[in-house]
Amino acid sequence: MSKFKKVSLAAVAALAFTLSSGTTPASAAGEGYVDADPGLSNGFENDWNDEGPIGYGNTTNVAGLWQWILWADGYLPNVSSIDCVFGSGTQEATRKWNVDRSWDTLHSGRAETQSFANADNGLRFGGDYNSTLQYVYYGDSARSVTFLRGKSDHGAYYFRNPATGGWISAAYNNGSKANACG
Repeated sequence: MSKFKKVSLAAVAALAFTLSSGTTPASAAGEGYVDADPGLSNGFENDWNDEGPIGYGNTTNVAGLWQWILWADGYLPNVSSIDCVFGSGTQEATRKWNVDRSWDTLHSGRAETQSFANADNGLRFGGDYNSTLQYVYYGDSARSVTFLRGKSDHGAYYFRNPATGGWISAAYNNGSKANACG
């Protein structure tokens, strides 16, 4: 077999594997959930710079985490807006948030990788909490949100489900329910 055919077959096999894995842009981020960057020395700075993008139509707990950020910064009016569905209200709030936090260079209504990188600048370490670490996001509207980050699960992030009060992981793929948080 010629060298060209071998290289071509290898390329086709790699492409077939990639396509068969079913990876989507959103689920490709991290480990399938918002997680810690293991190479960080201080534990949280630039922790979300490999997350996203998510946008209109995504039904995912990551949308819920993002909605908490929007709420803390005053772009969503109330906690009942947090439903883990990236709908038109979240899209418009995200567009405004992106414009305000990107020096007018990011006009997208999606939570882009740069959006998450900008948001993580508001994370502050809040101490140990059972088998997790607390991180608090201090928003511009005098609202704060506490997130938990696992110590033994690759640093997966958790947030409170506004409907139940329970902690849930910020997973990228979690179904297509009308209220996806859960």
